[in-house]
Amino acid sequence: MNWLGEQRYGETDEGRRIAWMISYADMMTIILTFMILLLSISTIAQTKYEVLVEEFTGERVGNLHDVQETIDEIVEQAALQGEVETYLDDDGLSIEFSNALLFATGSAELRDEARAIFSPIKEHLAVELGPQYGLIVEGYTDDVPISTADYRSNWELSTARAIHVKEAIADSGVDPRRLSVQGFAETRPATEIDLLDPSAVAELSDQELEEARSANRRVVIRIDTLPHERVEHLLTTATGDVEAVPDLQIPEETEGGDVDNDDEPTDSAPFDFH
Repeated sequence: MNWLGEQRYGETDEGRRIAWMISYADMMTIILTFMILLLSISTIAQTKYEVLVEEFTGERVGNLHDVQETIDEIVEQAALQGEVETYLDDDGLSIEFSNALLFATGSAELRDEARAIFSPIKEHLAVELGPQYGLIVEGYTDDVPISTADYRSNWELSTARAIHVKEAIADSGVDPRRLSVQGFAETRPATEIDLLDPSAVAELSDQELEEARSANRRVVIRIDTLPHERVEHLLTTATGDVEAVPDLQIPEETEGGDVDNDDEPTDSAPFDFH
């Protein structure tokens, strides 16, 4: 009883049985408010959105799965397992090529045999890849220094290789505005071994060192959704009619995939030293 003689809530048997619900409801309200706050200040990557939709509805949004399956079939038919690998995760689809497959040592020109192998892959990307996706071509090398008349450093070599792959994709009909290139030289290891760490390198045998270098020599094509505004602009430019732009189910705010390379290493031929 309070001083007015009124019985306070919770002092009855019924009140004591449900009193915990008040604190529980307050806690749920606070958690809900916190989650809404997080959602309001965050951005949603399109590929993560596609994954969520597929997990909850069983329906595919976009066609990265189909593109990956076809590329895997091309790789299997050409018996290039270990030279070309694909990975699909929340950050998009990655197609990883060993440098030994595409380039001669110290060169950024695609091998003639590589062009024949690369041709069906780039043609498939040009024809089948959804218009909402952009492609980032990344070049990597090992830590062996290079200084030639063409390339003063591994930075130039890795970027030049990415550019040549980008040009091959553009020749297949992909809008160049959907393409970009990045060169990382030896700074983004493909394995847990950082070749720029002298203490880590000193602990390796000659074979282990070559395996780590071989894994680092690669070109990666990363495919992820472009920002919504850019997709809308590209499709409007292509059709000339904003009303003809299809609903691609793209979140209003998107962000590109993380360019840090966390892919598994691939086996590369031992004669390629950059």
